Amino acid sequence: MKLAYRIVTPVLAVGAVVMGIFLKLFTFVMGSADEQINNLVSAVSQLIEKLNTTYEYSIFDIIKMAAKGVNDTAAATTAAEAGTQVTLAEAAKAVIPDAIAFGIFFAIVLGVMLAIAVVGALAENKKKRTTVICLSAAGLVFSLVCIIISNNAFDKIINGEVNLTDIVNLLSGNALIALATAIVSVRSAALSAGFYAVFGLFIVIIIWTIVSNMVIKTPILPDKTYKKKTKRSLKAVMSKR
Repeated sequence: MKLAYRIVTPVLAVGAVVMGIFLKLFTFVMGSADEQINNLVSAVSQLIEKLNTTYEYSIFDIIKMAAKGVNDTAAATTAAEAGTQVTLAEAAKAVIPDAIAFGIFFAIVLGVMLAIAVVGALAENKKKRTTVICLSAAGLVFSLVCIIISNNAFDKIINGEVNLTDIVNLLSGNALIALATAIVSVRSAALSAGFYAVFGLFIVIIIWTIVSNMVIKTPILPDKTYKKKTKRSLKAVMSKR
């Protein structure tokens, strides 16, 4: 069981890091308070492939966008020529502090997962397995901080403190999508599968460690002990007769 624990725990931890990076982390749903506009946008989105009402981003997607640059779209070029170009930092300045704070704490969360992978691989005794539980508990605390920070940022986005049109102009070259932002807004925003996969695996690792400690302490199939038979000498046998 000790060997199984030292194999399974790092696999769970590394898998959580991979899911945290590549699964969708944020989900934004576009809409309007006017039901007729909502119906119109839904109808148009079914006809036009690039016009969506739901947008999801993973850390990997965000890194790709950052590497590609957000000022290469046709709308951004037109705005630059007209002298009205707005940078992403200016358009999203209301949530920049929250985004930075979230990034720092989520990086800590993933770092804790990597630490669990290392400690779990070396956990040949109960003390190190207890360390894994403590690290997982710390990861849950940092995850809760991420939820609080993200909820604060999402409230600002939904309340219109972020200029959605400027951001869409920077990120998308589709004029129709940019036009749609004039009549719709972000109706809901939430953390998505990537975050909750990491959050859930902290709990799984804690439960797995507790169960492993119980099995190691009281094995389901206890080792059989054999009593060594004592050899009696021929003289002792004859003396009993």
